[in-house]
Amino acid sequence: WPNTADCDFDKDFKETFQAGFELRRGIARAFVRSMSRALEMPGLPSLFTEDEFSAMGLRKYPERRAVNTNMYSDFDGELLRELEHVDSTVTVLSTFENGGLQMLYKNEYKDAPNSGNDFIVNIGKIVEDIIDNELMSVRHRVKEVEFARYSITYFLGPSFDADISRSMSGQITEAGIKYNIFGEWIKDYLGAIELFYY
Repeated sequence: WPNTADCDFDKDFKETFQAGFELRRGIARAFVRSMSRALEMPGLPSLFTEDEFSAMGLRKYPERRAVNTNMYSDFDGELLRELEHVDSTVTVLSTFENGGLQMLYKNEYKDAPNSGNDFIVNIGKIVEDIIDNELMSVRHRVKEVEFARYSITYFLGPSFDADISRSMSGQITEAGIKYNIFGEWIKDYLGAIELFYY
């Protein structure tokens, strides 16, 4: 937590962050329950009873003073702030009035609406596989914008011991080829991120 000379700020920041975390966790869990009902997969919520690896981040994309030539999209040449990717689990995103988020639809990136005071909820590849591809994860990116861009991301992961090796219908998932439980998968995933950033 921040430890500044302003104790009131430190306390307010922590309380606001914790409240935002709990709100987004509630939205993500409600979304999992909704998928479970709509897809008639009653076992789905049991994979998310504990969420030891859930995380929330405050993101700032500072205004760039120079173009990084390595950040052009291989897909269509667009200058990017965040590379094209698919999330892994359940994402609850707040973009506020900050544009730039794009989602791939019918082989073309389209601007996503700003969330305003609402939320954008997305499933990732692991969840897509677990629910037998009944809903699809969305490839997305952030294009270059001419202002400092802010967003908040919350990721709801399955429980450490959740079986991700098989889908709700019993099919072997892509992750299941190598991993049995989410804890095994996240260990390798976090290691890859650490290598990337550090």
